[in-house]
Amino acid sequence: MKDKKLKIGFNSFDNHVLGGDLDFDGIIEKAGGVDFVLCHFEIGDGKLSSQLERAKKVAERMKELKTPFIANFETQNFRYDCSTEEGHDWANHPDGTHRLNIPKEMVAALNSEKGLAGIMYDEFEHTIINRNISIFMDSKMKLDVPVFNPFYTDSVRVEGEALSSEIKEYADSIKALGAPAFAGEHVFPVLFHTFARNGVTPNFKSQKESCSNVQFAIAAGAALQYGTELWNCVDLWHKMTFPGHSATEMYNNLLFAFLTGVNRVYVEASSGFVSKVNGSEVINEYGEEYCRFVKEYKDKERSYTVLDYKPEIGVIRYDNGYWGQGGVPLPWRNELLGSKYIKPDFRAKEFIKVMHLITHGETSPNSLTWSRIEPFSLTPHRSFTSMNGAAVFDDRVTADKLTSLRLCFLCGEYISEQTLKDVKKLVNENGLTVVTPRRFAPKGIKNTAQGCLREFKDGKGTWIICENFSDPRLKKRVMPFLGNKGEMKFRFGSETVTLKISPDANEITRI
Repeated sequence: MKDKKLKIGFNSFDNHVLGGDLDFDGIIEKAGGVDFVLCHFEIGDGKLSSQLERAKKVAERMKELKTPFIANFETQNFRYDCSTEEGHDWANHPDGTHRLNIPKEMVAALNSEKGLAGIMYDEFEHTIINRNISIFMDSKMKLDVPVFNPFYTDSVRVEGEALSSEIKEYADSIKALGAPAFAGEHVFPVLFHTFARNGVTPNFKSQKESCSNVQFAIAAGAALQYGTELWNCVDLWHKMTFPGHSATEMYNNLLFAFLTGVNRVYVEASSGFVSKVNGSEVINEYGEEYCRFVKEYKDKERSYTVLDYKPEIGVIRYDNGYWGQGGVPLPWRNELLGSKYIKPDFRAKEFIKVMHLITHGETSPNSLTWSRIEPFSLTPHRSFTSMNGAAVFDDRVTADKLTSLRLCFLCGEYISEQTLKDVKKLVNENGLTVVTPRRFAPKGIKNTAQGCLREFKDGKGTWIICENFSDPRLKKRVMPFLGNKGEMKFRFGSETVTLKISPDANEITRI
C-alpha cells in the first residue's frame, strides 16, 4: 500500500446526499472536502426500479462533489420482509437464511459514475453471531433466521471452518458484482480474522461497546496477518443515546485512527453534527470538531500504516465469535458462531481473561464490552485502556508476523500445528516468552508440567505453563512486559507512538 495517508469520511443517508442538508453539504463545505462518504441506502418494499434510480442519482451527486462513496446496507438486519414489487427479495433465501442479497443491477447503478469505493454490510458480524436477533425480537421470538445455515455440530472448529467457507463464497459473490471492496461494520470485536481471511475488510468501531484500542488490537492483528486495509467507524451512539459521547472524545478517537495507521476512518452519523437553535439548524460542536480534524489531518503524510505495525504482545487463539456473551438468555445469544448447538466453555473464556490481564485489569474479566449484563457494565464508559503494543492473531498465524513479539499468549479451542512449531522456534531462537495452558505446550514440557503455574527455559526463551490466566502470580510475572499504566504504546517500523491517557480515559496525548 503506497498511500499512507488517512482517508477521512462520515456516514450519511441517501436522502441527505440528494437533499443538500446542512449535515451533508454544510459539513463538506466547512471541512473543505472529505475523502469519502459512507452512504446508507434504504431497501425493501416498493419498486426495485425506483431504488436503482435513486442509486444512480446518488452516484451522480457524488461525482459532482468529486467524492467517492461506500454504499452501506442495514435494513435487512431488522426487517424480515425485504421484497420489492418486481419480486426481488433483498434478504430471504430459499434455504431459510436471511442476509443481504444485492442484485447486480444495484451495484451497476451505484458505480454508474465510477465513484463507488465499496459495499458495506452494516453490523455483519453481529447478525451472524446473534442470528438476526433484531428480527427475532421484533417477531416476538417467532422468527429465528440465521445468516448462514449452521453445520449442526458441537465442534467450534468444524462450525468455524464451515462458516469461513460460506463467508468467502459470499464475499466473492459481492465482489463479482463489481464492488471494489467489501466490508462489514463490527459491533463486537469478533470474526475480524475470519472476515479478513475471506475477503471482508476489517472495520472496527471506536468509543462504543468496547474500548477503542481493544477493538484495534484485535482488528489490527487480522489486518496485519492477512495483509488487508483496516477501516474504523467512530460511532457517536452509546447504548440508546445519540450523541452518547462528547465532541472531544470523538476528536480523540479520530486522532487515534491517524496515529495507529488506520486506512479509512468515518464518523457515524453526521446527523449528530447539527443542532436546532431557535428553529434553525446550525453546525454544533461535534460538526466543528469533525471539520477541525479534517482540516488538520486530511492529506497529512504518515510514514506508516497498520501493515507496518510491530506488536510487542501477541495473543493467538481460534476466531470463535466469543466476546463475553452469556449470563442471561437475552439480549445476546450465549452461543458461538451463531450456532445454537455450541455453547462457550472455559477455553473460549480464556481470551477474555488474557485481555483483562494485558490491559492492567481495566477491562472486564468476563467480557470485551459493556454489553454483557454484569456489574462491570455499570462502570463509566472509557475509550482507551492501558496497553503495550498488543495484537491478536488467529490459529494459523505464521512466524513472520510474530517476530517483533516479546510476550505471547496461547489460548482457546485450537491452534494449528504449524503455528505451534513457529512459536516454539521463536521461543528457542528469539527469546520469546510464551504463556500457555498445558494443552498447547511442547510435548516434552507438557509431560513434565505440574501445578497451576510452572516455568521452563527453552533456548533463549521461556514457557510459562498456566491453567488460570487470572492467577495473581502470572500477573506479577508478566508485568515487566505490560508497559505503563495510563499509557498505550505502538511501534510502526522504526517509529514508536506512545500515548498518555487522560484521567477520564477519553482523550490521548502523544508523548
